[in-house]
Amino acid sequence: MCRKLIIALILLPTACLAAFEVQSINTSSIALGSIASLYPGSQNPACLFQQKSLVMRVDYARLYSLAGLDYYQAALGWNSIKRKSVRLSLRNFGNPVYQEKTVGFSYGQSLKNILSLGITVDVYNIAIAGYQSSTTIGLSLGSVWDLSEQMQIGLLLQNINSPSVYKCADPLPECFSLGVRCAPLSKMEFCGELFKDTEFPFSLRMGTKIKPFDLMDLKFGVQLNPDCYSGGLSLYWKKLSLDFTFQQHPILPYTLYYGIGYGFK
Repeated sequence: MCRKLIIALILLPTACLAAFEVQSINTSSIALGSIASLYPGSQNPACLFQQKSLVMRVDYARLYSLAGLDYYQAALGWNSIKRKSVRLSLRNFGNPVYQEKTVGFSYGQSLKNILSLGITVDVYNIAIAGYQSSTTIGLSLGSVWDLSEQMQIGLLLQNINSPSVYKCADPLPECFSLGVRCAPLSKMEFCGELFKDTEFPFSLRMGTKIKPFDLMDLKFGVQLNPDCYSGGLSLYWKKLSLDFTFQQHPILPYTLYYGIGYGFK
């Protein structure tokens, strides 16, 4: 296992996994091709729930099925009847040798039920055994246009203040996401997103969600450059939701994601 971990760490730069590169492991979003700008619980603070609610959620993954690359995420979100929302998230990635921790606070508000705006402040901390830890703050902005009940457009700008750790030696990812969601049928919807990290080429992400039963969603996704395929299953029972996602990688082994959420209304 140690040999596999060393090989994975050597390949990580090739696989585009820099510090804080994996910014969210929301199981439901990853099943749709890692769409970041369109769904509540994703990285866009302007994505609001349709009703008043208090939501708790936990996601977990062992990246590339390798011990030592464990990723945990816990989030608590509240959406008011006036279409305002706040969200607190805690993320932890790594092992005793290398640790990435993030605490995020998000606020979003709907304007005239057409446009929603949101802001996220993330506190990043990185700690490497034998080195002094480093902390920095990142600022992200998001917006969602509700063109109709069947179509939305989402825009997300991440780390627009160009944060870096270890005295500018390691800049964090600055990302742009532009997404479109279309639901031509009541039990089927399609989404697509153009994603750009300033350090890497443009990436196209696409996903499909099918609802064969009221208590179940099937999700399929793909992202190009690098090419990754994903699929997942979501189950709903009263106020409880369970999510399971499989994601393939062109170089490294696959990753399994698990998520559980509970909504208080």
